[in-house]
Amino acid sequence: MKISTLLLATTSGFLAIITGSIHAAPAYHFSFPAASASVTASAGFIDANEIGHFWSASNGDKIQQNFTDSEFYNVTGLELDLNVTSNTLTSDASVDWDVLINGMDVGDWSWSSASGIGSTHLSLSFAPVIGEFKSLALVVKNDVPVGFGSIALGLDTPGSVSGVSYSGWHALESVSAVPEPETYGMLLAGMVVLSCSVRRNRAAQTR
Repeated sequence: MKISTLLLATTSGFLAIITGSIHAAPAYHFSFPAASASVTASAGFIDANEIGHFWSASNGDKIQQNFTDSEFYNVTGLELDLNVTSNTLTSDASVDWDVLINGMDVGDWSWSSASGIGSTHLSLSFAPVIGEFKSLALVVKNDVPVGFGSIALGLDTPGSVSGVSYSGWHALESVSAVPEPETYGMLLAGMVVLSCSVRRNRAAQTR
């Protein structure tokens, strides 16, 4: 193989690694909250289809669901249906929630006395949560005054996450979407060495 051909192949290979390793990933679908979820609330699991009652950050009210070996990485979006089955909130009270993915706050959700009951849809977009998708949590972040009510939720409503997957690299949970400066340095050094070799080879041929 000629050195010039090798130079072209090497350059193309590096560019393929830099630009071709990132691609949009399909959505990962699940049910939330599922029966396997960890629930902290005044009643917990009310029955086989309902959990609650949620009203107090001080009491640690939350829903957390873990996902083992999802093999889905670098989440950038969440689509979540929720079913509010009971709402006894009064006097404009609301239950406010933080939405956490892998323990990182990616957005908020709120349900008030005026919201009634029934299904609602939560849609969030955010900066990539680097690493494998491992957990989703809704955490109550306010305290409804005692006597001002609470809400309950139904089980097994559909949800999904979307994101960016790094082909061949996604198992390295700390990989950045932008190559490190060292990568560019190595590429430049390699090109310089190969370029010098090409020049010496041409000089030798003209003698």
